[in-house]
Amino acid sequence: MATLKFLDPRGTVNPHDRLLVPGLDTLEGKIIGIIDNGQSNSTSMFKELAKLIEAKYHVKEVLCRTKPTHMQGAPKIIMDEMLNRCDAIITGLGA
Repeated sequence: MATLKFLDPRGTVNPHDRLLVPGLDTLEGKIIGIIDNGQSNSTSMFKELAKLIEAKYHVKEVLCRTKPTHMQGAPKIIMDEMLNRCDAIITGLGA
């Protein structure tokens, strides 16, 4: 009889090991980056999110970029642009 082994994918985070970055006090006038993972329907979802952010939070700009594949991290050119231009970045699944 085979033994089943269950793994818990949730890692523990010690806040003393990695300090959290303080949040923004407002999004007004800020440049917000969105990194789209390129999965099915993600681009249209993130475009709609960008419109909502622009309308509700009066940001300066929403900068959207799409990764070539959802299987890897964003290329250096996308990350450099986001890090140099954006005040906050949103990334995630859009399937």
